[in-house]
Amino acid sequence: MRPRAGARRTVEPAFLDARGDGVSTEDGLEVHAPGLFIGERAEVELLHVSRHHPRARARVAALLRPHPERRAPPCPQQGACAGCPLMPLEIAAQRAQKRETLRRVYKWPIEQVEHGDEEFGYRWSSKRVAFGGPGELRLGSYARGSHDPVDMRGCLVDHPAIVAAADELAALARRERVLAYDERARTGDLRYAWFKTDGSDVLVTLITAAEDSHAARALPPLLTRAAGVAWSVQPGAGNAIRGAPPRPLRGRATLALTLAGVTLEQGPLGFLQPNPRVAARAYRALIAGPDGAARTGAHAIDLYAGAGITTALLRERFTRVTPCESYPESARELGVAPETVEAFLRRRAASAAREPVDLIVANPPRGGMGRAVCELLADPQLAAPQLHVMSCSAEALAADLQRLTERAGQYRLLRVRAFDTLPQTAHVELVAWLERARPHAGA
Repeated sequence: MRPRAGARRTVEPAFLDARGDGVSTEDGLEVHAPGLFIGERAEVELLHVSRHHPRARARVAALLRPHPERRAPPCPQQGACAGCPLMPLEIAAQRAQKRETLRRVYKWPIEQVEHGDEEFGYRWSSKRVAFGGPGELRLGSYARGSHDPVDMRGCLVDHPAIVAAADELAALARRERVLAYDERARTGDLRYAWFKTDGSDVLVTLITAAEDSHAARALPPLLTRAAGVAWSVQPGAGNAIRGAPPRPLRGRATLALTLAGVTLEQGPLGFLQPNPRVAARAYRALIAGPDGAARTGAHAIDLYAGAGITTALLRERFTRVTPCESYPESARELGVAPETVEAFLRRRAASAAREPVDLIVANPPRGGMGRAVCELLADPQLAAPQLHVMSCSAEALAADLQRLTERAGQYRLLRVRAFDTLPQTAHVELVAWLERARPHAGA
């Protein structure tokens, strides 16, 4: 008989899900419990049981056997924003949980989750939602599973320069009686604030609901913590942050950041790795081999090239590098027309003058490359001797690797490495190396 919400049971998590919840399977029911970790034992209360899948969400009712490295969360909000689900564990224990999850769920023999020196203050990019009534505006994030905002004052993982800039913006917005946008009533002014830093200066982007914005008029001259202020309008009904192309309002329009030895100009709404120091290690690993040795050759293709970091690194080692990027602003900086990876590969497959490729590098978004792209990459006419993939989602990477290795054995997986780019969360950045399998005799 399927259990109902309100039922209690004793669980021991075997791994963590992508949100950092402890997952256990009891009597065929997969139970996900926030704040519970591998090695712990707890009595949980079921909050919701799926009608269609043997899965349930639960809350910890009583912790019967805590992890020996549990701690009181040092965050001033005590983890209320749900942005740091692993914070109740010491940092070494967090990485052990991530490694064990990757080994148990995906069967990848991860030797260690590689990391930098910083446990806190590592985020160089932070997006915050505005909320609160007149004279009470605050900046924060949504609590898990809801659109209930939580104040992020004193956030420990954001870079100190961002924390100072965010606190100043919120205080000035209260003083100037800036109205926060109410997504339910679809009224108000300031929706989001996006902060970026180069480790010293801060670029602030105000995202408002309409062109007629008191926030865009009043705040820019007052923000002393910001080296530059930009403005974007997002009138949509959803919760997308990116809106109209940003307009500089004061000071600097970009930040110059150096990542893996490559200097880039970062604009207001462009993607920035939140933890550039650790991300740089992953980028260097991506363009090298699984043994860490440099890869060189005549031609490399860089799929999902983004800001161009991997393109620049590859150009140091390959005679020719062909990038592919769909975001117009990034494609323009790379000197190519914006194009999806699927369209790029189909165009290449149809070309009679295909140049041989020594290496293909791919750094897809969270959803992964998907079936169509993987099938094209595994096509014997397009397959390269070496394929290196970087991913921010273990689940998506596992699905892509299965597609690449199962199609007539076109590729075989050599190694996967994990990087702790977001301490206090369950997130890891992953790099996987594949090589083209030798054709069977007689093929």
